Amino acid sequence: MTDMLSRSLSGLSEGPVPPQSLDAERAVLSACLLGAEAIGRAVEKIDSSVFYRPAHQKIFDACISLYNRNERADLITVTEELRMRGELESAGGPAALAQLLESATTTANVEEHVRIVASKAVLRQLIRASQEIQGECFSGSDETQNILDRSEQKIFAITDSRVRQGFVTLKDLLKPTFKHIQELYERKVFVTGVPSGYDDLDKMTAGFQAGDLIIIAGRPAMGKCLAAHTLIDDPDTGARVTLEECVRRQMTRVMGIDDRGRVRAAPISAWVDSGEQPTYRVITRTGREVEVTGHHPFLTVHGWQPLHDLPVGSKIAVARSLPVFGSDESWSLERVRLLAYFIAEGGLTSRCPNFTNTDPVIVSDFHECIEREFPSTHTRLQDSRGITWRVSRKRNWPEEIADRVHPVTDWLDKLGLMGKKSDSKSFPAEVWCWSRERLVEFLKTLFSCDGTICSMWGDPRIEFTVASRSLAFDVQHALCRLGVVAKLWRKTDRSWRVEITEPASVDCYQHEVGWIGEKATRFSDASPARLPVRARHSNVGHPSADAWELVSAAASRSGVTITELASRAGEALKRGHNLHRNRGITRTRLTAFAEASGDPDLGRAASPDLYWDEILSIEPAGTQQVYDLSVPDGANFVAADVCVHNTSLAVNMGENAAIRHKVPVAIFSLEMSKEQLAMRLLCSQSEVALHKVRSGFLGHEDWPRLTTGAGLLSQAPIMIDDSASPTILEIRAKCRRLKAENRLGLVLIDYLQLVRSAGAAENRVQEISQITRGLKALAKELAVPIIALSQLSRAVDSRAGNERRPQLSDLRESGSIEQDSDLVMFVFREEYYKRDDPSLRGKAELIVAKQRNGPTGEIDMTFLHEFTKFVPGSNLMPGETEPGF
Repeated sequence: MTDMLSRSLSGLSEGPVPPQSLDAERAVLSACLLGAEAIGRAVEKIDSSVFYRPAHQKIFDACISLYNRNERADLITVTEELRMRGELESAGGPAALAQLLESATTTANVEEHVRIVASKAVLRQLIRASQEIQGECFSGSDETQNILDRSEQKIFAITDSRVRQGFVTLKDLLKPTFKHIQELYERKVFVTGVPSGYDDLDKMTAGFQAGDLIIIAGRPAMGKCLAAHTLIDDPDTGARVTLEECVRRQMTRVMGIDDRGRVRAAPISAWVDSGEQPTYRVITRTGREVEVTGHHPFLTVHGWQPLHDLPVGSKIAVARSLPVFGSDESWSLERVRLLAYFIAEGGLTSRCPNFTNTDPVIVSDFHECIEREFPSTHTRLQDSRGITWRVSRKRNWPEEIADRVHPVTDWLDKLGLMGKKSDSKSFPAEVWCWSRERLVEFLKTLFSCDGTICSMWGDPRIEFTVASRSLAFDVQHALCRLGVVAKLWRKTDRSWRVEITEPASVDCYQHEVGWIGEKATRFSDASPARLPVRARHSNVGHPSADAWELVSAAASRSGVTITELASRAGEALKRGHNLHRNRGITRTRLTAFAEASGDPDLGRAASPDLYWDEILSIEPAGTQQVYDLSVPDGANFVAADVCVHNTSLAVNMGENAAIRHKVPVAIFSLEMSKEQLAMRLLCSQSEVALHKVRSGFLGHEDWPRLTTGAGLLSQAPIMIDDSASPTILEIRAKCRRLKAENRLGLVLIDYLQLVRSAGAAENRVQEISQITRGLKALAKELAVPIIALSQLSRAVDSRAGNERRPQLSDLRESGSIEQDSDLVMFVFREEYYKRDDPSLRGKAELIVAKQRNGPTGEIDMTFLHEFTKFVPGSNLMPGETEPGF
């Protein structure tokens, strides 16, 4: 802390002297110079930052260093310590230390002096925080809500530096302890803490006790993963890597979509290796392919739905535009075009590469690129038709004697292309790291060789046909980076076609990419390709007819009819106008409805970054190595151009405590949005199938259940915070505020690995250790139980038979999770490993593996997938089950 705080906001050059007590500071330091006992009493309460004078801070630090080394602090030793640190002169020199010692009388009142010094430091922190808040308010550089949030954080952060509590004698503790035991005897109830709602568990634990840190662990993303070879894009470099490589490298960011349906880069918080699992190949109408496990969620107009709930014909969101580009501009545009020429029309299986084309402009450009980039080579005709050119080395070239390597062959070989036949070509990895300009140049050259633009009922149609499936997929993805929607399909047994027919995408290609040679002359500026996009409509890529349910819900929330909402959206309605609600709704029309109602669900469905693609087939893809990513901001990411998503028992416990016993529950939902969690709670309490609520196909008997469940939940003291990746300090501040308002009895955190530590950590193990210590300290401070979900390592899956039962050593990333917790429970579902055994359907087991103050054991449970609900005992109900916790 500096000698002077920032100048007063009133504009005076010198403000009032900040609160301080130099006499109390000197008294504390002089007491420390008299004996180690005073240092020990002081260090329990304060650190050097509470001293007002920097010189006093240095002297106190020196005393603490000596104390930690079990060395006596006196005038000579402190002087030498400061001299070794190079701080003796800045601390005032030996004279200042001698003056402190001369004024020393006794150490008896050191604790009172420490209290005065600490209280003045808190006042100075409050002044500094208030000045910073005033500065932000006067500047008005941010939204009011953001300023208010930061102001609150500043004030609550000051409480972290308050005086710490010291020891209490056993004598003082015995009386309240005995009184508490007497109350328990008179009540004669087995639950003395917060009830979980599961009698067998409550009998074993006596409820969740105040101050306890409880860990509920299970396999992460169980049943919600993608195949290892799935391709994703690195927003920082433009590189396209497999999901396995992403996990191995622990890539920091990935592309995803926000709550408004807009594509943007988001940070990755966890990289999950889920072992080998059965997978399914999902193919869409535009030719996108992604291989996932059966329960992996996809984005629909009604939100995220698992694959097993999506029939063929469902529409899911894929990226219309994925603006990921690298920064590599080391390649000249001539070399970029040359690479495209060899991929499109090159013969690469002989010793010298060749090129075949009939367009004179393209052939001329190819010759010029060879001459510029590889001057030691030349082109010559190879066939009598005059369309194939061979690239050979020039004779008597000066460097030929020293280097007999063919430069073009060597270049193509290093790119992994030499020797490839036409049906096995693909983009070299370097292409994805290029800048936008070079990717556009590359695509323009490819399409000018292997593509065409023609008329389809008077409108332009762009086609690209090749023998290589990999090359076709690469082209489709490259177009997606430019915002061009293209369909990929198998034309014949030996050819694949990428075609662009959507008017907006054709127009985008013509404006952004273009052609070389004769094809550039087709469709002049007066042609349909140059007409405004609004003049030519598309009938693909729009949300399904289910989106009308969103419109109906938005109108209801706005207190108007759908017809009135349509009028507000600018539609010219006549008497008896038919809205055609049995048909799909265009994105443009849905956007107007979203703007008129301000409804976020409509806004996401109408996002210009999303293309609603129809599922054509879902087929088994075998057992494969699978991975998943945890992306707190939005809980999703884009893989293979498809939007894919990344808690049930802990939530059920909180639900039971709040509804049955009116215990105020705070839920930090780090992985699931508050809307998704609210829907899950409603389905759980009402016992109405979640997929029925999401799809809207509710029966008459479902509505009374939903109404009753909503009534119970509305009276339950449950608070939800879905902030992405909060720090321990943020969680602490929010919980303190609820505790001060007498609105906190239980805290749930879903899940531990998504919490961030407040300070720097050398590695992930240390960071998790800081988090668990912080949560345990918070539980003790607020005297409430904290339940945190945690991940188990994949070592569980690698074991066989009964050995798959989780153990304490399986807790992921840090042994401190076990060390700091008071109660550790595992969710074990053998059905996940033995899917063909009908006797295991719905069976679950809650394993109490550690209890600091009680027994351990196993408790039988049943998981009802349809209601995302755990119930006591092993009674089974019909219906599918979903692995998870």
